[in-house]
Amino acid sequence: MGDAANHYLSLVIPALERHADDLVFRPYLGRNDDWGRVTYRELEHRLAVTRAYWLRTLAPLQLNPSDVVGFWLTGRKFSDMLNHIAVSSLGYTPQLFGSGDFTDVSVIYELLSKSGGKALVIDPSRLPVNPSPDTVQCPPSHFVPLDDAGMLEAIAELKAAGREDELKFGQQSIAPVRRDDIAAMFHSSGTTGGMPKIIPNTYKMIEAVIRRKVIVAGLLPLSEGQHVINTIGSTAHVASFHIFLAIMRAGGCMVQTSSTAIGVDEFMGMSRVCRLRHLVIFGTHLSVLIRAAQSDDSVKAALRDLYEVGYTGTSMNKEDEEWAHANDIKLTTGYGTTETGPLLRSRRGADPSSRLLRPIPGTNPVFLPYNHEASEGGRELYEIVVPENEDDCPPPPLISGDGYYHTGDLLEKVDDGYVYRGRIGDWIKTVEGFVDTKTIEDTVRKTCADIVHDVVVVGTGQKFPCLIVEAAESGLNANARRSVAKTIVERMTEHPMRLFPHERIQDPGRIIVVDQGRFVRTQNKGNVRRPATEAAFRAELQAIYDTA
Repeated sequence: MGDAANHYLSLVIPALERHADDLVFRPYLGRNDDWGRVTYRELEHRLAVTRAYWLRTLAPLQLNPSDVVGFWLTGRKFSDMLNHIAVSSLGYTPQLFGSGDFTDVSVIYELLSKSGGKALVIDPSRLPVNPSPDTVQCPPSHFVPLDDAGMLEAIAELKAAGREDELKFGQQSIAPVRRDDIAAMFHSSGTTGGMPKIIPNTYKMIEAVIRRKVIVAGLLPLSEGQHVINTIGSTAHVASFHIFLAIMRAGGCMVQTSSTAIGVDEFMGMSRVCRLRHLVIFGTHLSVLIRAAQSDDSVKAALRDLYEVGYTGTSMNKEDEEWAHANDIKLTTGYGTTETGPLLRSRRGADPSSRLLRPIPGTNPVFLPYNHEASEGGRELYEIVVPENEDDCPPPPLISGDGYYHTGDLLEKVDDGYVYRGRIGDWIKTVEGFVDTKTIEDTVRKTCADIVHDVVVVGTGQKFPCLIVEAAESGLNANARRSVAKTIVERMTEHPMRLFPHERIQDPGRIIVVDQGRFVRTQNKGNVRRPATEAAFRAELQAIYDTA
């Protein structure tokens, strides 16, 4: 039987009353000297009217508990998050489509079809939606979300009518659920054969994130003041969602950023205006702030004053990392997946041992020895997996026959900790997400067999992927190489439509054309060694990224 106590909202509802007059969210207003202000009381009122809106709006569909409702919103509005949380409070399952990742409505319809979606909530900026005739079956119903203005209008009407009791959002507002039920559906940040993978989060997994995992980030109750942390890109991003729930439970406040790439002026504005205490940022973007701090004492002081600077997604430039530690900037990093939430974390401290990744207390990942040609030079490489009986293990469809969820990520054992060493097989991770290198490489080989001998996708930890191509004809001059690169882009025109924007290679300037025999290959099978080949062309690649 279900119980409202199993819903993640049961963990954060007490904060609505306890911190009623404190700020909970600072919306980005498009400038670096001011942010909006939403208190916990205002959040409660908005959730109450949004829940009532969806109770009325979805009633004609006669949905069953756990039925899926898709959300294709902007990812830039606080109301986006409140709409899917309100639908979740009714016992339905939101399936979130981030605005930046999804540009092809046919992909959304196909993913909704796979999940059994009953309706799709679409931001008005996406309308009208005109799918092509051969598109898969569309959801039977489209709806628009309740925006900020609609929420405020509904609140004002209830107050004017003396019905303030309807602005309460408490335990009675939550539908009963089971811990193993799906609470929300996200999607992989890369595609497999042009189609993102649906990634479910169970209620017990989200509870584990809120109760245990984010606590180690220092979100313990304070004697005075608030924890203030930033969003990490879209409000539809799984990390922003998890962090928001955790910061609510701690009575803290979340500050919305303009994008994942937090510039120096924006960071300084958040520090001054919003009293930022915790910075969460991708490693590549943190390097920009670190380099600014090296020549600007005010930036250095702002970074140093933070309780913690947590970087994620990709590794930092080593020189920048060393400078930060030497200048008392409290760096930490972590490892997690959309399927499991956070699993590993470093310690605060400048010594090498503190920088190693270790399991977060309360998590029990397993490290399976990985035997492969990539395991060379005496390194101890392990794949990190999660046992099926753990709360942070995803549902059975994602569990392998050996009883583990396999992340596909490799780590190197160093003393009593680990260092991240990349993805198994055909994936690389860029700043914006994973890239399906095999699909891209296979497409180039298929469409460009007359001009390409072999191809490899590179760009681990960088802003975007690049192609390195061994030309079918050797000895090409510079003009001929540029012509090959241009032809590759032209022939791939049809392919990128189902790739995420960050996976697409549509600029000939991001293709390096070389003679045959330049790739670094394994001795026995002759397979291309991606990391070694990328290292061999580091200078050429860096020139591309420096001018981007």
